[in-house]
Amino acid sequence: MERRQAGFSLVALGLLLFLGGCAGERKLQVGFAGPLSGPVSPVGEDALAAARLAVDEANRRGGIKGATVELVAVDDEAKPQTAVAVAQKLVDTPEVLGVIGHLNSGCSLPASGIYHKAELAMISPGTVNYQLTEQGFANVFRVVGRDDVQGAQIARFIARELRADNVAIVHDRTAYGEGLAEFVRQNLERQFVKVSAFEGINVGDKDFRALLTRTIARKPDVLFFGGLFTEAGLIGSQARALGFKGDFVSGAGAKEQGLIDLLGKRSERTYLSGLALENGNNFSARYQKTYGHPAGPFAPYTYDATRVLLAAIAATPGKELPDRQAVVAAVARTHDFAGLGGPISFDRKGDVLRAPFAFFTIEAGHFVPYGDSAP
Repeated sequence: MERRQAGFSLVALGLLLFLGGCAGERKLQVGFAGPLSGPVSPVGEDALAAARLAVDEANRRGGIKGATVELVAVDDEAKPQTAVAVAQKLVDTPEVLGVIGHLNSGCSLPASGIYHKAELAMISPGTVNYQLTEQGFANVFRVVGRDDVQGAQIARFIARELRADNVAIVHDRTAYGEGLAEFVRQNLERQFVKVSAFEGINVGDKDFRALLTRTIARKPDVLFFGGLFTEAGLIGSQARALGFKGDFVSGAGAKEQGLIDLLGKRSERTYLSGLALENGNNFSARYQKTYGHPAGPFAPYTYDATRVLLAAIAATPGKELPDRQAVVAAVARTHDFAGLGGPISFDRKGDVLRAPFAFFTIEAGHFVPYGDSAP
């Protein structure tokens, strides 16, 4: 993880990190909430970097309604209780007009209730759990597709592209990982693909050989993992060491350079879902130039979510900064915003109407679109 040392310092629990703005200027604040410490902090730091990129670009254009945009970052540690605590801190900061976050489904679900009570707009760049937008909260939005949609697409890829007859599924018991895995299982079974294993592991564990030995004995064509990159990399590598010769598949949460590092020379026949960046070439280049490493899996979503929020604030009536309710209404009116993955609009639940996904494989230490890899 040394490549990230030039990025952001970690934020201690309960502290607010203010990014952007100078003393004496008129300011508006937007919050960022994600994991900035702990085992998944690289994902959170990448997302925070993308949010900062969007804020810096807005400020170079003169800010919003004559005000400098200030990013207020809080660390939810990828823990639900911490997420509730830091959400309350953002709510209690009256200058904060909206929040980008959270990334983990297990954090977004409890935090969303805090934002709802305060009528504070929340745009998640990473929460795919379908329950987030089934709560009836008018202030809650996301720019990433739901896990029921992703699960169907991943299952279709496994069944049609990889032509699997027997699939083993492992998940990390989180709202994200298990939720996605369950929808993959349901959709595979609808396509008459056998699911020979459905096992859970604990985040933070390192040795999965006993579980994988049992799983591989069932002779699956495909091993699917629902979770983030650290456990995905360990499971993929250990499965290969135990003799697994089939395809290894995971979701967008594992599409991170750390996965490639953990797999090393055992990255063959590995496939990841991810955002199809229709308009992403300039963003990828700017991110690489600014931070010295490629953007992580949630960086494009976070960049888009931040720009959507800032555009909504700018679109509110009048020259003065709006109140929180006006921001919620403006976000809801978002229509065909030019996102990295294509036009962004929200339905009545707050789900993004169009969630373009692509699949990637690994070649020479890099992610390449499936179908573009060398023969």
